[in-house]
Amino acid sequence: MEPPALPAHPVPGPVRDDAPAQVASTVSAAGTSAQREYERRSQRREQQVRSRHPLLGGLILALGEEPATTRVWAQGARGERAVAAKLDGLDDVTVLHDRVRRHPDGRLSRANIDHIAITPSGVWVIDAKTHQGELEVRRSGGFLTARQERLYIRGRDQTKLLDGLAGQVADVTAALHAVDAAVPVRGALCFVGTELPWFGESINGVPLVGRRGLARLLKRNGDLGPDDRQLLAEFLATRFPPATG
Repeated sequence: MEPPALPAHPVPGPVRDDAPAQVASTVSAAGTSAQREYERRSQRREQQVRSRHPLLGGLILALGEEPATTRVWAQGARGERAVAAKLDGLDDVTVLHDRVRRHPDGRLSRANIDHIAITPSGVWVIDAKTHQGELEVRRSGGFLTARQERLYIRGRDQTKLLDGLAGQVADVTAALHAVDAAVPVRGALCFVGTELPWFGESINGVPLVGRRGLARLLKRNGDLGPDDRQLLAEFLATRFPPATG
């Protein structure tokens, strides 16, 4: 069943009794898809090791360390859960965790959106990151050349993180645009365990924040009342289903 169309400017009013999906019935726990990917990779490694070494497979697994490409998924799941714990305690904010992305043509993607927050100031798409080390934005260019901003963490160029977030924001924007919902959609990168600049930072207009900084962003005043936010949350929960499959 297709989700209901939103008016260009959501009109406050009681939630309809015939709404096709309540937010509470479409809940997905934060980190679900990352944790599942970690378990899948870990189980595949165990099967391969035990198959190659029938007698000593258990010992090899006990003494060996999981590859970084596997551990990173467990780390990501922990980061998403940490961000969710902060978001779920905010007043006047409804958050959808771990949602499956849907392309503008309606197809579901294998990728996910960590968190979608519906706030008085609009919709925020939040990508949780757990990179270790110091974060900095390096800026170049000026009067005679194009100004450039690049994101570095622990001395490594991580500007590509912005591309992933931009795609998620575009998906949510397209979903709301398709039903003429004139609601601002913004993106933010939220870092857990990363050394952030003391006075905050952003890159190309995208906030680079920790959990407390993210909470301050989402608590900004805006024009969306409780009923507007509920309607938006119901629509987005249906458009971007939980990553439980």
